[in-house]
Amino acid sequence: MDLILFISFYLLFTLLITYLSYKKQISWLPTLIISLIFTPVAGFIRYQSVKPIKVYKEARYKCRRCNFYFTDYKEYCPNCEKEGHKIPLRKVYVDMT
Repeated sequence: MDLILFISFYLLFTLLITYLSYKKQISWLPTLIISLIFTPVAGFIRYQSVKPIKVYKEARYKCRRCNFYFTDYKEYCPNCEKEGHKIPLRKVYVDMT
C-alpha cells in the first residue's frame, strides 16, 4: 500500500512539473524525462533554470492560391499576377520568436 502511494505521488508531481513546463512554453519532454528518471525535484530545478521563448505576433499578407507570405502590403499577389491570376492578399498574424 505504501509503495502504491509513493508511486502515485511521484507520478503526480512529475506530471505537475511537466504541465508547468508546458505552460511556461519551454520544452516539456526533457522535463518529463528528467523528472521520471531522477526525481521531480530535478525536474523542478530544470523548470526553474530554463527561460521561456518569447513569442510575438507579426502582421503578414498571405496569398490564398500560392500560400506565399509578404511583409509589405500589396493589393494582389505578385507571383500569381505574373501567371494571370488576380488574387487579393489577406492580412494574417504569424507567431515569431
